[in-house]
Amino acid sequence: MGASTIMSESIEWIGGEHVVAKRAATPEIHNQIIQICKDYEEHLKAAGQDCRAGQPTPGNKAGGLSTLDEKSLGCIRKGGTRPIVEVLEQAQRPTKHGAIVMDTAGYDISSVTSMVAGGCNAIIFTTGRGTTTGNAIVPVLKVTANAHTYQCMEDNMDVDLSAIITGEKTYQKMGAELVQIIGDVCNGKMTKAEAFGFSDIAVDHVCRFV
Repeated sequence: MGASTIMSESIEWIGGEHVVAKRAATPEIHNQIIQICKDYEEHLKAAGQDCRAGQPTPGNKAGGLSTLDEKSLGCIRKGGTRPIVEVLEQAQRPTKHGAIVMDTAGYDISSVTSMVAGGCNAIIFTTGRGTTTGNAIVPVLKVTANAHTYQCMEDNMDVDLSAIITGEKTYQKMGAELVQIIGDVCNGKMTKAEAFGFSDIAVDHVCRFV
């Protein structure tokens, strides 16, 4: 499609930040990625919190995650494999074309708001347990590979990728279908959130939070 992509929620890289950093197009970008995670840990320690001790969350565990590393690697894998060409601050507009990362909060609504403020034209929001967020400015396409989540929340979820897990379809087949759906949405097809007129906004202007 020729689009640039932004991966956000940088706190969720902790435990696997070295994997993200390996995709850096330059040594400077590599160091920026590592520093983002260090800064997050120091910020939380200053508040008496240990993000590694508190992860995975009870909700994560209920969803099947067992360790912080497992959670981080799952988040990172969804960001693709292309070289990362730029690291952005929250809500900063990209100046490069390609795979980009943005240092945002781990809170879903704030993360989406930050990417929209940075100029994203569409959000591909992956969720396991079912986040219902939307945005008033750009379409938010909610994607899940959890069949139970899709069945229970079909009114809010846009795409069911569980056929990959069950083996009914290949990654390539489902990937092609997802690209087609993204194209349809970018050309005017309404997402579930748009159809319901549902939108959220959150701006973390006081401190970094998870």
